[in-house]
Amino acid sequence: MPTRSRPAERLTKFRLIGIALAASSVGANACGGSSEQPFLTGSAGASAAGTAHSAAGSGQAAGGAPSATASGGGGQSGSASGGSGAFGNAAGGGLGGGAGQAMVSGGQGGFAAGGNGQGGGGATTVGGQGGAAGSNSTCVPTKAWGTADPAVAGPFAVTTETNIGPAAGIPDPKYNNTVPHFNLYRPTDLSQGYCHPIITWGNGTGDQPKTYEVLIKQLASHGFVVVASLSSQTAQGTPLPQIAGVDWMIQQNSDPTSALYHHLDTAHIGATGHSQGGAATTMAGADPRITAIAPIAGSRANITLHGPAALLCGGMDTTVPCSSVKSAFDSINDVPVMLGDDLGDTHGSWIGSIKNPYMVAVTGWMRVHLMGDTSNRNLFYGASCKLCTDTQHWQIQRKGMDQ
Repeated sequence: MPTRSRPAERLTKFRLIGIALAASSVGANACGGSSEQPFLTGSAGASAAGTAHSAAGSGQAAGGAPSATASGGGGQSGSASGGSGAFGNAAGGGLGGGAGQAMVSGGQGGFAAGGNGQGGGGATTVGGQGGAAGSNSTCVPTKAWGTADPAVAGPFAVTTETNIGPAAGIPDPKYNNTVPHFNLYRPTDLSQGYCHPIITWGNGTGDQPKTYEVLIKQLASHGFVVVASLSSQTAQGTPLPQIAGVDWMIQQNSDPTSALYHHLDTAHIGATGHSQGGAATTMAGADPRITAIAPIAGSRANITLHGPAALLCGGMDTTVPCSSVKSAFDSINDVPVMLGDDLGDTHGSWIGSIKNPYMVAVTGWMRVHLMGDTSNRNLFYGASCKLCTDTQHWQIQRKGMDQ
């Protein structure tokens, strides 16, 4: 993969979001395959305040998927005017309803996944939850995202840019007690007509993005732009490093000197991370700009989320056992949520293969919820979802997912 050295440019300003957080204690056992120390799940002393954010741009998304019309039998085309548009897909209601297209202006521009044959987008909506504030995304797509197999590499060559962007987080011993920056993983060619969703990554304790590059580059090869904090303490800092990364991406999308200029879909932003980074991911989910999360082997309970959540844990993980992640699952009732017990994995044994169930699930989850890949929706949704029936690898619990 081509690698570019740190550019001389420095971000002059980026929006800060105040997040009140109290971090729980860090455990003492290193995970398999990395130097990471666990950041344990739990609600005691570990809540994140709801984030107040006033996004630039015109319009706000109403609850569910704004301005996207879907009927019970099949998706219908529709459009809404006003503001700068973000492209959205609406899946037809009912089982097997056809997919419609909608150009959504302003707001979240979410993807509506029809559920149980209900009109107006169905019982379950994916993305655009709760009328989150809109972002000023001026990327205008000439191509819509199709479908792709999340178990194989995507079609995009990947460019890695190292140690760039703003300083974010707390002083880090890995960087001589200075505040670290970011790595950026993106499709090399951003001129193919797509608006690329953003994913913000959080490392486990003591770790770096290099540890997780198989997953991160897999996501970038599918068309996502992944901003990965270099912090080894990703659940600390105001704003959290993952939120600072989102701020930076939105700023870059509006900067004519940036390679990312008008190439990002700032209305569809996901978050994922491992262990402490998983806890940080759920905390970052309190930001209304983040419309889907998939924390791995770490989470926080009692967080107000703004989009679907896949809480993933390892059945052989004795560092952050699934029982602790389940407390976060139990506390979520207002967005679609899945607890995925990856039966064969420990805390770190999953790192290294795009065929690993964790990696397939994260890639598929982000494709469905950030790209509107309705062909992969049956991995997670419906009475006989593919993960649900793959009892060799998974034990699944769900709420609000057409089960």
